[in-house]
Amino acid sequence: MIALLLLLCGQSDSLPPVWGTTETVVAVGTIGLAAALMPLDEPIAHFATSHHSEASRQWAAGGKFFGSGYALPIPAGLFLLGKFDGAPRLARASEDGMEAWAITQLIVQSSKYGFHRHRPSSSSSSFVFDGPSFSNNDAHLSFPSGHSASAWGWLPAYAMEYSDHPWLAAAIYAVALSTSLSRVHDNQHWSSDVAVSAGVGLVANRVVRAWNLRRESSVTLVPDLDDRVGIRLVWTP
Repeated sequence: MIALLLLLCGQSDSLPPVWGTTETVVAVGTIGLAAALMPLDEPIAHFATSHHSEASRQWAAGGKFFGSGYALPIPAGLFLLGKFDGAPRLARASEDGMEAWAITQLIVQSSKYGFHRHRPSSSSSSFVFDGPSFSNNDAHLSFPSGHSASAWGWLPAYAMEYSDHPWLAAAIYAVALSTSLSRVHDNQHWSSDVAVSAGVGLVANRVVRAWNLRRESSVTLVPDLDDRVGIRLVWTP
């Protein structure tokens, strides 16, 4: 019935699609980037490991933190702060981030056991894949990167929510990128590993944000008397 009314009377829906052109571009671009990086994984790993310094080690340690389990209380704490301190945007971003993190980890962790790619620290070749198994040998769980997925799982939610503050959003993305690069620096992941994780996290955040905006919106049928007599479906945030 609603579908018929929409066809006859038109639809007013300014909310973003759960999956649209941007999500498709990011997903395809992630696959393309990973494919392009794979032949370069070995020279990139060699360059990264041969240019260590005390400053780079400290930077990598800081970047790694945001992809570790120790960082997960941050979005939980910010969610509570937003709820009890009257900051709905902060609470919304935190909720989106935690949900996107869970989806990202589900995809990435299952992929690790599906591919069983050898880490650069355990193999001189970036093309060693053992294939699906339940082996939990950490040296063979390189693809994709769990730390990179964790950082890109929750940080983009804040960048998207506060996109009206470009410098803040850029800084948040820079932190997530630092986590990805730190894994290459530490010789724990190939560059294609971290690229895939970043893409998965970014898409998951966009999908979760769009889904929650629609879920939290109310649908109302109202008379439309402007151009023609009918009924219009209106989404009200």
